Parts: sequence; C-alpha cells; structure tokens
Amino acid sequence: MEESGSGPGCVHRRMLGNGYCARPVEMDCHFESICESCTFFVTTIEFRPTPERQGDDAAAKGQVAREQIFDGLLSRLDGEAS
Repeated sequence: MEESGSGPGCVHRRMLGNGYCARPVEMDCHFESICESCTFFVTTIEFRPTPERQGDDAAAKGQVAREQIFDGLLSRLDGEAS
C-alpha cells in the first residue's frame, strides 16, 4: 500500500488490477470486488488495457451491467487523456 500524508484524512492507495483505491484510512471497506463502481476508485491511462479486456470479457458473456461499468471507465479515461 502506498500512503500519502498522515493523520485524519490520510489516504492509502491500495493498488488494484486496473487502478487504485483512494479511500481514506479511517473508512474501512468490506468489499473486495466492486471497486470499479466505488466513488473512491481511481484509474489512469496506464491501466487502460485492463478495463478494455474486462469490458470485452463482459460483452462476450452477455453481462450488460458489467460491460457498462467498464465502458464508463474507458470513456472517463479517454476524456482525461484528450
């Protein structure tokens, strides 16, 4: 885990497969598999291949809601990159 700062509001940036968790330290999280729809989820263009593959996998399996999550992440990344 990367840590920035100390004390209240300190953020642990837990690396995920396609971004980081920026949830403040004092806010515990019991969810390990819904990160992409969490407001504390942060991703950057360097991770783009991963949500692209995840979206393709969701589309191939007919998982529309999951596909929409990754499409949204890709759109956000593309908007930030331009």
